[in-house]
Amino acid sequence: MTQLEFELEFSHSEKEIARYILKNGEEVLTMSVKQLAKNTYTSPATIVRLCKKIGLEGYNDFKIKYSAELQYDLHHANRIDVNFPFENDDSYPLIAHKLATLSQEVITDTIQLIDFQQLEDIVNLLYQYHDIDIYGSGNSMLAAMSFQHKMMRINRNINLKVLQGEQAFMSYNSNEKHIAIIISYSGETNELIQIAQTLQEKKTPTIIITSIGDNRLSHYGQYLLNIGSREKIFTKIAPFASQISMEFILNTIFSCLFQKDYEKNIQTKINYDKKNDSRHPHSPVNDETQ
Repeated sequence: MTQLEFELEFSHSEKEIARYILKNGEEVLTMSVKQLAKNTYTSPATIVRLCKKIGLEGYNDFKIKYSAELQYDLHHANRIDVNFPFENDDSYPLIAHKLATLSQEVITDTIQLIDFQQLEDIVNLLYQYHDIDIYGSGNSMLAAMSFQHKMMRINRNINLKVLQGEQAFMSYNSNEKHIAIIISYSGETNELIQIAQTLQEKKTPTIIITSIGDNRLSHYGQYLLNIGSREKIFTKIAPFASQISMEFILNTIFSCLFQKDYEKNIQTKINYDKKNDSRHPHSPVNDETQ
């Protein structure tokens, strides 16, 4: 879907086909190549050429890959549109209920994508490290910051760089003694691809968290966890679905790490909060009137 949205080196006819596919979503999966050609006023040959341009063998291969990216299920045809989950004339209660349903559907999709052997391997690997480098941009960094906040509670230091160019420097200074997590919904961000290549050269163990599909980032790293991929890159109200999916994956990783030293982590958390949480009645209060 990302490649269709980018329209890189597409002809006019190929752009029309790409836009039609993205607009009509799951309906396209029921169409033959002749039907799609008729609906887009193009030809079957043009459709096949477009499929090959985005790295697929043909139209049937496209339908298989596109179906997977949509997490298509014939029994769930009336799911919430992750890109436009509410409409102009929806009431506030309806908007709230639609967003609640969206969250449930996204988490259900995400958990079905988890390779639990990969998850176990990732947790066991991360458990060995006190310092963990995380790379991402935009919304993925927001999810990473929430992850960082939680991981501090179990004595793990998450290295995040937010200034322009700092992530590239961090990867350049990495080595086999570091461990890295790269988060990217599209898996096509050039800066993150370059960082992944650098980490590979530095022999840094790398965990990739990205949407399903044959994006460039998915070819790097020794470990891979997938997030839902029904959300479009540009045409949407907000990144509701990708944010929920990313945070669910990171929350799961945190919880599994927490569980490895469960009693110790519980006690540490309680002791810290009693001593430092400003909401506790025994916390010191600065009275500026004295």
